[in-house]
Amino acid sequence: MKNDLVQILHTTISPCENERRIFNEAFSALAAGLRTEIVALKTPHVPEETNLDGLIIRRISIRFWEGGPLKFLSFNWKLFRRLLKMEVHLIHAHDLWVLPGSAMAAIIKKCRLIYDAHEFPPGLEIFSTKKTSARVWALAERLLIRKADFLITVNDHHTGLFREYYGNIPESAAIMNLPSIKDGPALQDIPRFEQRHSSVIFQGIFKNGRALPAIIQSISLLSTGRLDLIGHGEIEQQLREMVEKYHLQERITFKGVVNWRAVFSETKKSRAGLVLFEPTSINYTYAAPNKFFEYVMAGTPLIASDIPTFREFNARFEVAMLVKTDSPEEIARAIEIMLTDLKRWNQYHENCLEARQVWNWESQQDKLIGIYQKLLQESIKSENVS
Repeated sequence: MKNDLVQILHTTISPCENERRIFNEAFSALAAGLRTEIVALKTPHVPEETNLDGLIIRRISIRFWEGGPLKFLSFNWKLFRRLLKMEVHLIHAHDLWVLPGSAMAAIIKKCRLIYDAHEFPPGLEIFSTKKTSARVWALAERLLIRKADFLITVNDHHTGLFREYYGNIPESAAIMNLPSIKDGPALQDIPRFEQRHSSVIFQGIFKNGRALPAIIQSISLLSTGRLDLIGHGEIEQQLREMVEKYHLQERITFKGVVNWRAVFSETKKSRAGLVLFEPTSINYTYAAPNKFFEYVMAGTPLIASDIPTFREFNARFEVAMLVKTDSPEEIARAIEIMLTDLKRWNQYHENCLEARQVWNWESQQDKLIGIYQKLLQESIKSENVS
């Protein structure tokens, strides 16, 4: 094998600082003895190259890194040129936004390509609000999805959506967005009810569709209890203004972004975690976010929206109270129960401890490594033939 050959190359248009899914996949490949690297987006606050426990992340600088069509055009062009210069057996493209550059390079270099769709693109807001961009991206996905050797989705619902929308899709598998047991807290380090703060926690991006205004209103309906907000996003200023409007500055804390490996230290402090996806799109209706399972890994019961995927999870292990996202009153009642009802909290907590033995990355990684090995063998065979 050539010294500069990368067997698995992940591509993403994120800066790749807190991408748990990508890190799980990349570290699993490294542990399996496969030379693995990541090519990501360079933004002003991250270095051009990072060595994360042996995983090399190389970042591409572009002028229009903040957003807009030129961001995607310039990044894919530079990504394409970068990939042409590399010795790669398999390109693992994360989401539609890097599929053009990744697919074109894979075609020219005759290497294998995985399209890892973190979401179902036709269900994204851009496809309903930005018609021109939507048509361009829809055409790109329709043309390029069949150039992939394998399609990975986050759950079986999404696989079905791709099959229904595109018909003849590549061989596919659902690999869930689950945290690793080794990254989560040990059982003996998971606090009990009385050891936790009288608080609930939200982790994630502050954007519409996650019931954040309703959550803040629900806190205003309660006489006690706190809310910790971890993350950042486009509606943060709106949320801060709501906190001031309801005079909740002493009870709601904006804690900023927390490193993906440190997030459990925050999660296990609270008595409940909030995952309130509103069913406003296909992606949110069939969401299976890593935050749901991170709360479970920390033994933290959930207050979650009543959507099909969460109902399925809860039918297997009852780890959550399911509520309507448009009812601050219902959210408030669920928060009050989680903060005060020791018996019910313990039931959810014990179910979390049982579920985390099943809902973990270790249950998914063998499937991924099997996909890698199959495609790498095909790549080597084709090289020998040529």
